[in-house]
Amino acid sequence: MVEGRPPREWDEYGIPLLVAEVLSPSTARHDRVTKRRLYQRTGVPTYWIVDLDARLVEVWTPGADRPVIAEDFLVWHPEPAITPLQIDLPELFGRILGDTPID
Repeated sequence: MVEGRPPREWDEYGIPLLVAEVLSPSTARHDRVTKRRLYQRTGVPTYWIVDLDARLVEVWTPGADRPVIAEDFLVWHPEPAITPLQIDLPELFGRILGDTPID
């Protein structure tokens, strides 16, 4: 909230803790280059680029020249006081792509 009211403009929200993009053929270059550089420059702590075809997630941080590649587990732990988010990527991609039945 800004001055007791909900934000009206994007710049009033502040910097997000996590941004996740799912690649599509038409936006892959824009997500990997233009958006990544913008998020790094503005200080977004974690930027995930989800590549369904490759079944992996690129994890970018502000000062990184290269991503950390997550293929098995993706862990996000923004604050030590909370339980980390842990995602089993083979299971997630299997459900999304139809390889693993949904319970």
